[in-house]
Amino acid sequence: PPAETIDVEIDLPGAAYLPDDYVPDMRLKIDFYRRLARVASRDQLSLYRDELVDRFGAPPAAATRLLQLSALRIDAACWTITAIRGEDRFLRFSFADPSTMHRLAQITQARFRIVDDVSAYVPVAQGVGDPDAMLELARSVLPQG
Repeated sequence: PPAETIDVEIDLPGAAYLPDDYVPDMRLKIDFYRRLARVASRDQLSLYRDELVDRFGAPPAAATRLLQLSALRIDAACWTITAIRGEDRFLRFSFADPSTMHRLAQITQARFRIVDDVSAYVPVAQGVGDPDAMLELARSVLPQG
């Protein structure tokens, strides 16, 4: 049987999309979004990024952020994380498997607070509300899968 995949919902601030002036053809853009949704490894993501660069040039900031969020999604799936959300002064991580949540809590350098069987919070330092800092904090919690 095919390997079970984990769908990861990421709700962090910041623009993450393929701008019209980068990928102007709507059908092609839809195809790229569909393909990105199926990317399941960092190697596949690297190939996807290489194709974007070959066809359209260096990605603008919004497209780069889209790729960064995809890498975060891949790493999160390895840890059975189903969602990463920015909530007030915390990042909330939701897990499908409590055992991976406890294992991640033991090895991460972040102040990881387990609140129930499926949720853990990492506090966001005061004044760290900008999108890049939030993304970096989320990435710092997860060792690459």
